[in-house]
Amino acid sequence: MVKTVISRNFRYPSAELRERVRTAVKERGFRSEQAFLIAACEHELREGDNTEATAQLEARIAATLANMAKEVQALFTLGHTQFALTNSLLQYVLTCMVEPPEEVLPAARARAKLRYAKILRLAAEEVATRNKATLEEVLTGGKQE
Repeated sequence: MVKTVISRNFRYPSAELRERVRTAVKERGFRSEQAFLIAACEHELREGDNTEATAQLEARIAATLANMAKEVQALFTLGHTQFALTNSLLQYVLTCMVEPPEEVLPAARARAKLRYAKILRLAAEEVATRNKATLEEVLTGGKQE
């Protein structure tokens, strides 16, 4: 295979740049300034292609993260909505309940605590296995006495 020789003169914009190129040629083991410049051009051409691919990858990742952020926000809103509905239901039930007479109040409180423990146990059973430990930790952390 015959190499095509194309010769061009290169004019450095400053003497400082030329000295830096000469130093780099010596330090990196190139046989001439021309070999160094050719390697630099090849490297830039390769990196230019990689830069475009990297930019496309970054754009896809950014779009994916934006979609995930929307989904997380939707789940966050859903959690707040469920809490608000549960709170409203609890307030409604508590408003409709009749207070027991003073003489049976300690027994009624004991029964209420047992009902509360039963509700917590049933709620923990409904939760998937991976979330059960978290729910139990939250429930035992907020345990009423």
